[in-house]
Amino acid sequence: MNTLSSALLSQLLSQESGDPFLTLITLEHPSFTSPIRLVNNVDAIVSRGNTYEPFPVKITLPVDDGETFQEVALQMDNVSLYLLDSIRSVTNQIQVTLEMVLASIPDVVQMSLSELKIGQVIYNAQTIQAKLYLDDFLMSSLTSEKYTPTNFSGIF
Repeated sequence: MNTLSSALLSQLLSQESGDPFLTLITLEHPSFTSPIRLVNNVDAIVSRGNTYEPFPVKITLPVDDGETFQEVALQMDNVSLYLLDSIRSVTNQIQVTLEMVLASIPDVVQMSLSELKIGQVIYNAQTIQAKLYLDDFLMSSLTSEKYTPTNFSGIF
């Protein structure tokens, strides 16, 4: 559970705000030489000693209704092949962390979604779209056997 700071609450409850709410995105994989750090801003942001490079990103957070499968959608401009080349260079899942900060106090993380993994990537010349998922152990296969009437007639 995320606890909102008084600075964020005052920005959210005010009629106008001059302090942008930014999302810091960290992509990590063992094959990357270093984590890829992006921010949905026009300027780079330094948060807790890490520099997040400006990158055009649209984020759609999941519905928190307790029933819907938790999925975050990222849409990034494919303006340089750097990000696409990094994503295409791996064959297994990329670890993703999303952190929300106020531009005026970037060292204070207001909200965080960690342990996300890229599950699906669709790209074209203009955009890269990625679906991010939590590791869902309930959706994982545990055995190669399928419980069908043919294989296990006694349980049906």
